Amino acid sequence: MKNYLAFDLGASSGRAIIGHYDGQTIELEELHRFANGPHAVGNQLFWDIDTLFAEIKEGLRKALATGTPIDGIGIDTWGVDVCYLGADGKLIGLPHHYRDPRTDDVMPWTFERISKEEIYRETGIQFMNLNTIFQLSASLRDKEEALQQADKLLFIPNALTYLLCGNVSAEYSIATTSQLFNPTTGDWAWKIIDALGLKRSLFPRITPSCTVAGTLTPEIQKEFDCGAIPVILIGGHDTASAVAAVPAVKETGWAYLSSGTWSLMGMELPAPCLSPAAQAANYTNEGGVGNTIRFLKNIMGLWLIQECRNQWIREGNKYSFAELATMAREQAEPFFAIINPNDHLFEAPGDMPARIREFCKTTGQRVPDTPAQIARIALESLALRYRQTWNELEQLTGQKLKTLHLVGGGCQNILLNEFTANAIQATVVTGPVEATALGNILGQGIATGTIGNLDAAREIVKRSTPTQTYQPTDAALWEEAYKRFQKICESSNSIG
Repeated sequence: MKNYLAFDLGASSGRAIIGHYDGQTIELEELHRFANGPHAVGNQLFWDIDTLFAEIKEGLRKALATGTPIDGIGIDTWGVDVCYLGADGKLIGLPHHYRDPRTDDVMPWTFERISKEEIYRETGIQFMNLNTIFQLSASLRDKEEALQQADKLLFIPNALTYLLCGNVSAEYSIATTSQLFNPTTGDWAWKIIDALGLKRSLFPRITPSCTVAGTLTPEIQKEFDCGAIPVILIGGHDTASAVAAVPAVKETGWAYLSSGTWSLMGMELPAPCLSPAAQAANYTNEGGVGNTIRFLKNIMGLWLIQECRNQWIREGNKYSFAELATMAREQAEPFFAIINPNDHLFEAPGDMPARIREFCKTTGQRVPDTPAQIARIALESLALRYRQTWNELEQLTGQKLKTLHLVGGGCQNILLNEFTANAIQATVVTGPVEATALGNILGQGIATGTIGNLDAAREIVKRSTPTQTYQPTDAALWEEAYKRFQKICESSNSIG
């Protein structure tokens, strides 16, 4: 039996999970769960990295308290955000949150120094103002003191790994989210870094996914009275770990959708797709476990429903996500109105129901006035956005898609699963729900030699977790809705 401790940190919560691997299947045991979210300082948003590390230590304490031998520790998080490390080995200040408004107007400043076309040729990454390139551009423009003092930058999972074991590196999958990595050379995009005036020494060496970074520091070993547990650089970007756990074994013609706060939809490719058409469609080439390329698009995802729910809770209506899905199914008219989930209007936290109503009014549609109707509009529109991406993937890669593997917490939304199958008119297979944690654990197994490779890891997933299959219906109804969606998107202010 091997026991790997996975820390899976998302934009709203984090968890510590032990994966018990008996050589055939993995059984997950959740030990610790904690809240996460933006930390406001004035008009800026940050991550409370000290509190996150304290929660990781609490998860480690609970894992050790079980008496189970721990064979490895791996951390995955969201992408793009970075911490600064000083020459004294200490983190400098708090890392900016990707929704911090300082990057709202920084793209023109960046493109004055290097063109948009050159950036895409160098990186193959989708243009979003939250990307690391634009965060660093904002720090340069604003002469941010923390950047000026920094000796190295560390992406969030790599910063937390550093605090555990002292390793300074940039794991492949998380580094590729930055729009400062060249997938052709496998190294940093030095041309862009030089054009922006960033110090080359700021960027750590690129380390392959599934690499042992080191062991717990002597200080942590003493604090917890434990041994030298390996700390492992798995697919540090949560989507990279989630895609590693897609149970597509010896299968062709499949795409994936990692569904959570963000929806990340794409295909696994052996090499980047850097065509002008891919740039025009704003597709991204990020790194995956096994030195693969995740060719994908970021879609706003269940952020829409999460923010709607938060607003209704503030108003005194404590709907659960399950209740909202039931209300949308039973109390709302199909295709009452349609939104573009990736419109800039929906990007920031706040009163999401009001913004959905505003979008409907601005686009000349009927304006919803009930939570049930607003929830249904959000879910239907998400499914239609998936259809658009499905079509684009086929066109850009020249491959015919047959199956969509939908993984992550969002696959528990049965109504959205049904809508997605209907929208793309293809088979949708959902599960595992815990794809990211499973991928994290599988990455640790690969790094320590317990699991042979990515194909072997996916066989384990298939044996370990149930899946659910959805077949499409109502083709004509969804085809008509998709035509409406396309017209609405033409005039929408989309982020990608």
